[in-house]
This record gives sequence, C-alpha cells and structure tokens, in this order.
Amino acid sequence: MRNTSLFAKRLQDLRGLMAQRGLEAYIIPSQDEHQGEFVPERAKRIQWLSGFTGSSGTLLVTSSQALLWTDGRYHLQAQEELDRDLFTLMRMGLSGVPEPQEWLLQNLPPGKKVGIDPRLFSADEARRLKRELSDGGMELVSLEDNLVDLLWQDRPPAPSELIWPLASQYCGSSVEEKLAMVRGEMARKRVQGLVVSRLDEIAWVLNLRGKDVPYSPVFLSYLIILQQDAFLFTDGGRLTREARDAIEPVLEIRPYGDFEPHLRKLAKAGLRFWVDPQGANQRILELLEEGPRPLESLSPIARAKAVKSPAERRGMRDCHIRDALAWVRFMRWIKEEVPRGGITEKIAAERLDTLREGLPGYIAASFETIVAYGPNGAIVHYRPSHERAIELRPHGLVLVDSGGHFLDGTTDATRTIALGPVTDDQREKYTRVLKGHIALSTTPFPKGTSGRQLDSLARRPLWEVGMDYMHGTGHGVGCFLNVHEGPQSISPKDKGVPLEPGMFLTNEPGYYEEGSLGIRIENVMEVIELPMEHGTHGPFLGFRPVTMIPLERSLISVELLREEEISWINSYHRTIRDLLSPNLEGEDLAWLQEATMPIE
Repeated sequence: MRNTSLFAKRLQDLRGLMAQRGLEAYIIPSQDEHQGEFVPERAKRIQWLSGFTGSSGTLLVTSSQALLWTDGRYHLQAQEELDRDLFTLMRMGLSGVPEPQEWLLQNLPPGKKVGIDPRLFSADEARRLKRELSDGGMELVSLEDNLVDLLWQDRPPAPSELIWPLASQYCGSSVEEKLAMVRGEMARKRVQGLVVSRLDEIAWVLNLRGKDVPYSPVFLSYLIILQQDAFLFTDGGRLTREARDAIEPVLEIRPYGDFEPHLRKLAKAGLRFWVDPQGANQRILELLEEGPRPLESLSPIARAKAVKSPAERRGMRDCHIRDALAWVRFMRWIKEEVPRGGITEKIAAERLDTLREGLPGYIAASFETIVAYGPNGAIVHYRPSHERAIELRPHGLVLVDSGGHFLDGTTDATRTIALGPVTDDQREKYTRVLKGHIALSTTPFPKGTSGRQLDSLARRPLWEVGMDYMHGTGHGVGCFLNVHEGPQSISPKDKGVPLEPGMFLTNEPGYYEEGSLGIRIENVMEVIELPMEHGTHGPFLGFRPVTMIPLERSLISVELLREEEISWINSYHRTIRDLLSPNLEGEDLAWLQEATMPIE
C-alpha cells in the first residue's frame, strides 16, 4: 500500500534542498558510482524517494513536478507502485515520450539550473547532458553532495560481506601477470596511471570476488594502477586473510573514502591518467581537471577480460554442461506438473533456481529468473512476483530465461517451452526464430568482423515475412563475473568491436506479439578459429555453442528448414545427449533421450 504522506514529505524536503542551492530541477538515475547494471540496497535512491522498486529508471524532480522514466519491463509495475498524485510515469519506448533532457528543454525556461550528483553519471552521459541543456540556455550543476543521501536517515549500511580470492585454477593468469599486461598497455599509451571504477574489471584483474551487488560477484572499490604502484580503495577489513596474502605484495589497500582525495593528489602531481569515459563517473573526470588532460579510451582491462584464458574457456564450457542438468530436470518437471495445476510463473522460477543450487560449484543466480507465460512472454525481461504471477496452463507457450554464477563460469540461457498442443502459427514463428539462431551459429566470418556486421543474420528469417525483434541479438558474458559484459556484442548498436577467439557471447533472436506470446532461443557461444580448406584471406572465425539445453521439438516446423539446418539441430541434440546422459538417470534420462531424438 502506498504511503502518500511519506513520499510527499520526502519530495517536499528534497525541493527544500534544491531551493537552497538555486536548482529548478534535480536528476536521480538508478545507477551507482560504478555504472553497474545492479546496485546495492544503499544505492536505491529512486526507490526510497518514490516507492518504485524496478532496477532501471530516471527520476526528475522539479519545483512543482516529479517524473519517472522507465522502460517497458516496468511500465505496469511503476503504474502500480507510484502515487500518481505525486509522480508522472514517463513510459520510455513509446511514441511521443521525450527523454528527460528533452522534457526539461520543452518545459523549463532558459536560465534555470539542473543539478546532478556527478558520481552517478558516466563522463560521457554527463557531457551529453551538459551540452544539450547548454544549447537550451540551461546550466548543469555538479553537486558535491547527493541530495537524497542527505535526507535518507535510515539509509542501509555499506555491504559487509567478505571479499575472497578466486583459486588460480579458475583464473589462468596471476595478479602479477595481469598488472604487467596493464602496465605494458599504459606504457604504449604514454600514461602514468589508470583509473579503474568498473567493479567487474577490478575483480578480474585482482582475481578477487565478493557479494556486494545483487547478481554480480563483485565488491565496492576503486583501483588506481601506476607503473610502480597500485592502490585498492575498499573496506580492507572485509578481505579474507587469503585475499590479503594474494594482493598485499602487489598493491596498497586504502579505505574506500580515500579514493577521491588520493586521485586529486596524484593529478596535481602531474601524472597523466587513462580513464574509460563510459565506465568512469563524471566526478573522476572533474578530479583529473587539476592535472594533465587524461587519455579517454576503453580500459585495457575490458578487452583482456573479454578474451578468456584457456582455464576460463574450459570453465565456461564445463559449467554450462552442469547448468544444463538443472534445465533438463526443470523442463521435464514443468511439462509434468502444469497439467496437475497450481504452478504459477513464480513457483516455476523458484523451482529452476532450486535445481541449479544443487549443482557443484554453484554460487548464485546471474540475474532474476524470468518465467513469462502467454502474453507475458511479449514483455522483454518480464519478472514474475508472487503477487502478479499467473498460473501456467496445459496450453500455450512459456518463455524461461535464467542463468547462474559458478566458480568456473557464468551461464545465461532462454528456452521457449510448449505446455500443450501447439498451432501452426506458433510453429512457424518459433521455427523462424530458430532459423535465425542457426544462421548466426553456423556462419564463418573473417577475423576483424564485429557483432554489428553479424546481427542481421539472425533477423533475416523474420525479415523475410515482415517480422523483427526490438533488442540486440547478443551480449558478452563474463566468466564468474557480470552476465552482461562488454565491449563485445551482436547488435545494430555495437560499436564495431572485433570478435576474437575466446570471447563468449549470447545468441538470442526472438519474436514478440503484445498481448499474445513471446518466443526467444538463447545460447551462449564461444568464438573459435575455424580450419579452412584454402585460408588465403587470413584466419576465419566462427561460433561454438556451449549452452547444452534441448530445443522444443514440438515447435519445430521441419518443412521450413533446409537440410543443413536439420543436420545442425540433430547434431546439437546428439552432443547434448552424449554430454548429459552420464549424469542423468531414471525419468530425467528418459525425458532427455526423447527430447533429443532426431527430426526428419
């Protein structure tokens, strides 16, 4: 139940602070200082101020209005959680809905000041916002303090979980080797320091893991790497003895709050720094203004992390095989239990999570499991709750998207499952999505090719009949790190990053009809070098699926497939059967054997 008086009071207090600073508007994003996808409880400022619990949004507060922007995943949720007398819901993605800066330009007169906490905006975001507002005669003001934090009296404490080292068998390279690689890149770029603020990059380069952020095995910290020294800014008391022993020989551990003054001191001393303007927050760039102009470029850690070591590649393949065991047990269970009644989307999601928890090396979910039945499948990234989850029935389609973190890797897979008899229309749409999935899986490409150049392969079977999907085809996947990892991707929005052997990306074309259904087939794939008969034009690369989960045979329309597509499906299912059968028994094994029978 909404507490109108509580949120009204918080808005009133915020507007009081804004007036003291001469601000007409204040922008509050959902991200934290490290620009991550997920944030700790103490960073959920929009939730505290408005009651909206979605993970993605932007709240704009003016002297007389409060507006929340969020994407299609959360339109219904926001409508239910927001007090519409206090907040206006701005449904991102719908025609005619302006972005926050556009709304400001349309509704506020020139000369007004708009405030932000520069720690919550990347350097690129803040510069774009400043430029657009300046063009409209407004001033963007970077504040020293976060106004919400000044009011949030019962703000949750900083995370207190332990920070621990990842065993060398899972890493492939030591901390010393990784730091030497970074310093070599710094020397080539002629910079004296590197500022690292993305938490997955810090965890990777130091071979450490934590539990500070939901769905990501990372810990709150900053890292400064110099040619001779390195400084980790975090709560050192949370480091296990093993973690300290691993990193103390190569760096100095300092309190998290010492980062800003220490960086300012180094900049004033004349050191030139390398920063990633998409990962570094605007405050970092402001601190560096007191020294030489920094090099702004993608972090060298990002590329190195994306190309997995032999140990990481082996771990990614192995954990996906174990993950598939949970999926097989789940798929058999859902098909058997739904006709008996009482299974909701949320109950099904919890069942898959529980099955995965029993697997060797499992640590945590890599994102909240999605089980979206019927029309809910058309809501990309729909997440069920016990209050809103609907009951699954023995008809129609259910879209299941789920993944986990293991000591040796990270998984992410989606399957569309038929809960009963299927229609010809459902078969055609599923098969066209599958054809696109196969096209991307099987196409060789020359070294230097980016995901942007490959994206249309997955869409062509849908384009042929006037269909499409409004999301990227694939994202990078970390190794026991963030499930969404850059810089590699397969998308029209990809920045042209060349794919390299050892990268892992998803392959997830889909099709969605509002109010009707959602279809998506998602595998994680490894980029590999392909042997070529002639090879006169340099190395050629391709993809190898590491996800080992059966497809929905009842939804495959064989007459729409070419012989080579049928061959790929049968070969894929044969590989699944060979890898999983030794670890299954009884009804689970029988179900797998039937689910992977050849199609003709």
